[in-house]
Amino acid sequence: MAYTAQGRTKDFPVFDCDSHIHEPREVWDEYIPEKQRAFAKQHFYRDMDRLVMVVNGQVSYGNPKTYAYPGQGWHPGMNKKILGSIAPDDPRWDEEIGRNASQRDPHVRLRDMDASGIDQVMVFPSTFVRMPLVKNPDAARICAAAYNDWVNDYCAADRKRLYPCAVLPVQDVDYAVQELRRVARLGFKSAVVRPVLVNDRYPTFPEFDPLWKEFEELGLALGMHTFPSGGEAVTEAMAERMSAGTQGKSSAKRSPFTAHGVYVYSPGQFVENIMRSMGSVQPGSESLSFISEAQTWTMVVMLTGWLEKFPKLRVAILESNSSWLPLILEKAETYLDLYRFVREQAVPPQKVGDPRETFARQCFIAFESDEDITLRLWDIFEDIALWSSDMPHHDASDTWEAVDNMDKHGVPREVQEKMLGSNARRLYGIEPELFVTEAPAEYTPTNIVPRYAG
Repeated sequence: MAYTAQGRTKDFPVFDCDSHIHEPREVWDEYIPEKQRAFAKQHFYRDMDRLVMVVNGQVSYGNPKTYAYPGQGWHPGMNKKILGSIAPDDPRWDEEIGRNASQRDPHVRLRDMDASGIDQVMVFPSTFVRMPLVKNPDAARICAAAYNDWVNDYCAADRKRLYPCAVLPVQDVDYAVQELRRVARLGFKSAVVRPVLVNDRYPTFPEFDPLWKEFEELGLALGMHTFPSGGEAVTEAMAERMSAGTQGKSSAKRSPFTAHGVYVYSPGQFVENIMRSMGSVQPGSESLSFISEAQTWTMVVMLTGWLEKFPKLRVAILESNSSWLPLILEKAETYLDLYRFVREQAVPPQKVGDPRETFARQCFIAFESDEDITLRLWDIFEDIALWSSDMPHHDASDTWEAVDNMDKHGVPREVQEKMLGSNARRLYGIEPELFVTEAPAEYTPTNIVPRYAG
């Protein structure tokens, strides 16, 4: 892997709205009080070095011959073709790809940000985006507090460049409100919620209203962050067919890090389930899961007038791409017009705002460097788009690629500055800081060694 951005320059600050860490064991072993540790780890725990995960008391293991550390392999200069060309059991994998140490070492992240042309970043979790699957509210509360304390310490390496995003124990709304207040006192600017069912409740249900009102009062941004949904079966019959379809195909077996059982929690489950039932070895959980979760949330919100209840709430839709947004808003408008009489005849009448106006007033959406449609439609996105590197996940990219693609599609310079930085800072309420004006003359990746820690 060769770093080729030497000599690239820029003169405006870039804010990466969505970048990740991978939580180390220390989150559980050092940040949870000892008396609570065993209880919490029975319900939710992950060790990325030993490829072990616990969800609701069920233990699953990753296969080191097939599990490619998708959340850890990208470095500046890396690309998807390189990452997809080497299997994790290939002797070249550790040397040519490896596990990026930035996920645990903030000083490595700062060097990677310099090489990527990134000035400031909002740091998001990886494993903890799965926490909505945890059923026990007390375990979720303990684990969320531990993660938030850990990521806050991580970002202390440079408070002007690294900003932590909190996770919340949404299994219990009172717990979530308490934790939101606590992280606000620590200086957090945002907290993340995944748009999926949590113990059979969707985030737009009225039970959650006190939490969104607290977001408004505290002024924190809400990040609706999607994630790959695993291959949980949605019926017993489907479970049997999925199992039969993957016999003898080890790479297509159940994802090692999913909560087992028959349970529907995300619209993104179906692609993986159907592919496995067909015997396909191609991983499919990432293909539409992010997009399906975000589209579902956006359509529900726009058709119900949910945001009108929280007029001061600022929301970012994250890691779901953005090219689909104009179509969703158009379809929402279409069916609001067609069924206006239904809402007017309701008692009391139900009022829902114009989808485009509502979104523009309160929402933002993240885009990635290779989204040609979004860049072609820059005039639609210029005030609502937030650039995301997604580093160090395996589909990540850097500022230089984003600028190249924007130039190719004729995005004006002032619009580039909005989409690559000022929109995100407006969302989060963060002052601009320019730290990177030129790519470094030399860059060498720093990896976690050994690959499987003791």
